Amino acid sequence: MENLKAIFWALLSALIWGSAPVLFKLGLKGEISPLAGILIHNLTATIFALIGVLVLKENVLNYPVKELTMVALGGFVSGFLGLLVYYKAIKVGQVSIVAPIAASSPLFSTLLAVIILGEQLTLTKLLGSLLIILGIALLSYSR
Repeated sequence: MENLKAIFWALLSALIWGSAPVLFKLGLKGEISPLAGILIHNLTATIFALIGVLVLKENVLNYPVKELTMVALGGFVSGFLGLLVYYKAIKVGQVSIVAPIAASSPLFSTLLAVIILGEQLTLTKLLGSLLIILGIALLSYSR
């Protein structure tokens, strides 16, 4: 049952994240630079996260410093660096090609999880990774 809950939330996040690139492209079609787009994106996310933390009365400073540091580092890597290059790709490319290729991030997550976290690389994970690579190749050659 726990797996079904995780799959539900993952599919919902995919639906939400799947709609975002179209909104990004609409915003980046004009004069907004990718860097300004990131600022607006992250500022909006910060405001809503702050409201959520305040409503739930959650004290984020009560967490261990190591955990906060890792989440902050992940925020820098994904919320700034990743978004910067993603916005650049969306600004110059087609969303229907850029978004699926960028969504191949689980391929790298799987590799890093095996190397850094010591997770098992099963046949299913290997086949899924190969399908991701095949999908990237197909999209790269599409017109």
